[in-house]
Amino acid sequence: TLLFTQAAQAAYKPPRTQKPPSGYTDSSGVRGGCQVNGVRPVILLAPVTHVGQTTSLHPTFAWFVPHSQQIPMEFTLYEFDTNDQPSKLAYKQQLQSSSGIMALSLPQQAQGLTVGKKYLWQLESLCNRNRPSRNLLVRAEIEVVPTPSNLKIALSEQLESSQRVNLYAEAGLWYDALSEALASANNREQAKVTASLLEDLAKSEQPLLDKDLSNIALSD
Repeated sequence: TLLFTQAAQAAYKPPRTQKPPSGYTDSSGVRGGCQVNGVRPVILLAPVTHVGQTTSLHPTFAWFVPHSQQIPMEFTLYEFDTNDQPSKLAYKQQLQSSSGIMALSLPQQAQGLTVGKKYLWQLESLCNRNRPSRNLLVRAEIEVVPTPSNLKIALSEQLESSQRVNLYAEAGLWYDALSEALASANNREQAKVTASLLEDLAKSEQPLLDKDLSNIALSD
């Protein structure tokens, strides 16, 4: 198990126009139980005190599983309507938990998200199918925004992945930055960038997430 490295890379800055989440993501961001050895079975790697942003129509969602016990999970994505209600099902997928960082990208063959729209994504740990109330449910919100013109110009250059992560992070595009970092997470340098991103997120989410995120293990 490795704690965060002292990487001075990738500085995530929440969007200047950051929005608070709706009532569908409460202050704890958690519902239910089914802890494993006293530890929650899943921690979302996403902002929960503000709405995270992406420019991708097929973004990547990530979370951390701190134990080796396999638990069935269900990922669901809803689109908010004009009344700020997550009423439209956009995507759903069943999967199995595995220890460490897990990521799910919206498939390219699936209908892409819409720029200007906000979505609610949730992950439900199906601890006991006979007692759904015991299932752990964690939620976060994501908004699709247009790519800023200055960022588009910068990204047009032939940049290393770590440089692209920095650009996305500094622009407040959490999901894009983490997706870029995880794409090369088997590389030691990229593991440091990922750790740096999570450390920045923990700081911006204090005191809610700092304890959870500071204990996440990252593999080289």
